[in-house]
Amino acid sequence: MKRYRVFYFLISLFVLPPVYGQIGDGFGAHWQRLKEIRETQRENKEAVVSETSLGAKDENMQPDVFAGRDMLVYVPSVLPEKGQRALLVVLHGGGGNANFMREHLKIDGVAEQNHFIVAYLNGSAASTIGGRQLKAWNAGSGCCGKPYTDNVDDVGYISNAVTYLQNKYGVSSERIFGAGHSNGAMMMQTMACQTNLFTKVATLAGTLMSGLSTCPAAHGHTIYNYHGADDQNVPIAGGFGTKGVTNINYTAQTEAKSRFENAGGHYFLTVLPGADHAIEHLNVASQQQDGMTIAERIAKILGLASMQ
Repeated sequence: MKRYRVFYFLISLFVLPPVYGQIGDGFGAHWQRLKEIRETQRENKEAVVSETSLGAKDENMQPDVFAGRDMLVYVPSVLPEKGQRALLVVLHGGGGNANFMREHLKIDGVAEQNHFIVAYLNGSAASTIGGRQLKAWNAGSGCCGKPYTDNVDDVGYISNAVTYLQNKYGVSSERIFGAGHSNGAMMMQTMACQTNLFTKVATLAGTLMSGLSTCPAAHGHTIYNYHGADDQNVPIAGGFGTKGVTNINYTAQTEAKSRFENAGGHYFLTVLPGADHAIEHLNVASQQQDGMTIAERIAKILGLASMQ
């Protein structure tokens, strides 16, 4: 227990001072939020289900590295011919990593059944400590952590990583799609706003944080965003989340939709009742709606799986 307290105290030293400066609620409140995050992580860990039980094959997971960052690539047993293959690029949330996202999104079995490749990319260190496991993306407008303060070019990194994967696996340039959760969802929305890499993305608990005043590449692009009605980390109405350790004022969903669509894109928001920020709870709410897991929903809405 003492070791955990020291760890979270160090996290507070490196991550929390901006929060303290904004809301002035003292160390006790920071400590309480960190304990809540730890409990959520423990709950998420207990919710992990074997990928193989969902139809994925362990031998089809291929670790890779691009530009110094690790990635995980799931290549299904059966693929279309080269040049016709589809790729889904998945981005983890802030403080997460590629393996965590793979374990909790549970989309490899869907990829196995529908013959598309899944690439889980890694951001860079979220803070000055714990960077080997705790990673984040520079999605703009303060989000998130060290990648933002260091002005990491994640738009450039993701673009180049996808080109590498496209060439390596024979992926069609017209069949490249994106998905992400939380900070990773915000990064995906920024990619849809600023680049032509992804014409369709499916995001979970995210919003548009691009630092640009408009979206130069949004014309003809589509964002499908799934948001828990009870999300207190990234509120649907925008502003500061009451859970988490950031001091960011998030963009309201109404503003994100208006901004993206004013630039010629399409922004579809689906609010999932009873769900908060966690992937597991979004998944439960998705299944309660019509029996589809959140992974199945993402694959179908992006055209990677049959709509039947």
